[in-house]
Amino acid sequence: MAKPSAAKRSRARKLVCIVGSDDFHQSMIGRVPEAKNWRLEQVLHRTDVQPSRGAFDFDALYAKARSIIDGFDRPPDAIIGHLDFPVTALVSLLCRHYGLTAASPEAVARCEHKFWMREIQRKVQPERTPKVRAVNPFAPDAIDKAPMPFPFWLKPVKGHSSMLGFRVREASEYGRALHACRQAIHRYGEPFNAFLAYLPENTRPPNGVDGNYAIAEELISEEQLFTIEGYVHKGKATAYAAIESRRTGKHMSSLSSYHYPAELPEKVVEAGREQVAEVLAQVGFDNGPFNVEFFHDPASGRLNLLEINPRLSKSHSPLFEMVDGCTHHKQAIQLALGRKPDKPARKGTSPMAAKFMVRSHEANGIVRRVPGQDDIERLRRLLPDIVVQMLVEEGQDLADLADQDSYSFELMDIFLGGGDAEFIADAHDRCRDSLAFLIQPMPRHRVR
Repeated sequence: MAKPSAAKRSRARKLVCIVGSDDFHQSMIGRVPEAKNWRLEQVLHRTDVQPSRGAFDFDALYAKARSIIDGFDRPPDAIIGHLDFPVTALVSLLCRHYGLTAASPEAVARCEHKFWMREIQRKVQPERTPKVRAVNPFAPDAIDKAPMPFPFWLKPVKGHSSMLGFRVREASEYGRALHACRQAIHRYGEPFNAFLAYLPENTRPPNGVDGNYAIAEELISEEQLFTIEGYVHKGKATAYAAIESRRTGKHMSSLSSYHYPAELPEKVVEAGREQVAEVLAQVGFDNGPFNVEFFHDPASGRLNLLEINPRLSKSHSPLFEMVDGCTHHKQAIQLALGRKPDKPARKGTSPMAAKFMVRSHEANGIVRRVPGQDDIERLRRLLPDIVVQMLVEEGQDLADLADQDSYSFELMDIFLGGGDAEFIADAHDRCRDSLAFLIQPMPRHRVR
């Protein structure tokens, strides 16, 4: 019996498009056991959707993505992404355009828009929703009076990686934060407005609060911060993993590490799932992945929902590969193909894994030395699972790094697996001592 041709085998595999990916993640997705049944195609590169500087044209990105997909020999079977806006928006519009399974653009917009999401949450969870006020940083009288009593957080309605997020304690800090927003909020505000223009007029944000607005939000921080990874399939929300996030730096607002699986009671994870299921039902979110951040107070059991991201977290991907044997792109692709996703298998090389974000908390600086490949290889002989992503290079002006939080610069990410928390902590200490940076301090370039 003749074997099927390569062309027929290719057509038999599902055509899965990954928007805004890179070689690191494409390779990881290709190692998913089920990937033998998929034809993985990259649509736009990470640098297209997250340029290092300047504005980007959302409409042009959407048109380019359609052009790339139309250039394939057949229509796609699934389209996913793992980055924040604009990828979440592009995926939702592309899936609508090609008639594929995905959360609607309207639901994605409601999740992505910080003020809109809180207004929806207030309808179903009034006692759990923090006070928020919309702030137009360009209004002539914006500086005259703080929108709520100090302290509070000021952040854009659309951003990511805590960019332009400021803890405001008094009037002078409020003025500096408003100035920073006026300088840079348009980087994502204008493309987000372009996305909103694709929505029907009766599904636009409330009170004309567009992408160039900020919000003032009362503080809701608790001792623990964790993330639930999950999905909604045919109206039912499922949580399949919890990851603990640890913080460092000024105001404890910079993320320092992720730990999977989180050491949390199952009842806490279930309570978080119930909260997000109620909000997502009100949002109208279905047939899409999510990751949701919560603050948790172990003493009282209080849970505060921080934000809903309508996507999987790419930062957690190597952790899933180490613990479960493959990245959780598997679940997102199964969902996009119309299937109920499998549970993570816990068949990886390590029972636990962590990601550490190496940061500089200087106001600014020039990178004069980065760890070399020889340094990393020496560590790999002791820590075979180690994965290192260098985010800066020698001569880099830290002020030129895009999409950083307001109080630090991210220099390097280290992923480690291990048998227990003590092993991972020891391994991290070894990495910290062996992988050194040299930063030459420079004058301040931004509000801190």
